[in-house]
Amino acid sequence: MEAVLAAGGTPEVLSAFELHPDEVPPEGVTVRTSVDPDDRSLLDGMAGLILSGGGDVDPRLYGQEPHPRTNNVTPLRDRIEMTLAGEALGRDMPVLAICRGMQLLNVYLGGSLEQHLADVADRLPHDRDRPRVEAVHEVRMKEGNLLSECLGTTTTGANSHHHQALDRVAAPLQEIGWAEDRVLEAVVSTEHSWVVGVQWHPEVMAPVHRDQAQIFNCFIQAARRFEAAVPINA
Repeated sequence: MEAVLAAGGTPEVLSAFELHPDEVPPEGVTVRTSVDPDDRSLLDGMAGLILSGGGDVDPRLYGQEPHPRTNNVTPLRDRIEMTLAGEALGRDMPVLAICRGMQLLNVYLGGSLEQHLADVADRLPHDRDRPRVEAVHEVRMKEGNLLSECLGTTTTGANSHHHQALDRVAAPLQEIGWAEDRVLEAVVSTEHSWVVGVQWHPEVMAPVHRDQAQIFNCFIQAARRFEAAVPINA
């Protein structure tokens, strides 16, 4: 929410749950709770969708049994985010998918996940205790795609905080960025105007890293183009 505000956007939170009493949204943020998770009209009046980080996507959604280390599965959250992802893609609305969000986007499109990266030896320690401001490994990207053009570079840092990653990548997602151990860190859609997925948490790094803040700036710019082309209040 704070990263969107800093980029000049006006965030609205859509949740199938109630807020915890200790959760206080930033000033200027609207929060709609206990919404119908199957209601595709939730995106009416919106100009972009962020699928944020969180617990693991239910492996049964991609035809697997849960790994012993798969955790924090929330079927209701999966349900509402699958609804929103499908509606946003259908409207060609800008989508920024962060960490779990990138994984859920891939599952929605028919892909699968590697449930526990640490099962393979010699991998980087991707599952840090929490997403930090500092980068812990590098991401190298292909040239000539939405993300590298947005950042103005093919190299950026990632504050790793995930134990799963994309396995079978679904069309129309294109693999564009990898960590040093070849774990996939970034994707874009080849069939939509602006769909970007990143496996790290740029919202945590954005206050002190200009390139990470630029991800949100580009998302807001894309949302404004969407709004101009398809008036959201029409």
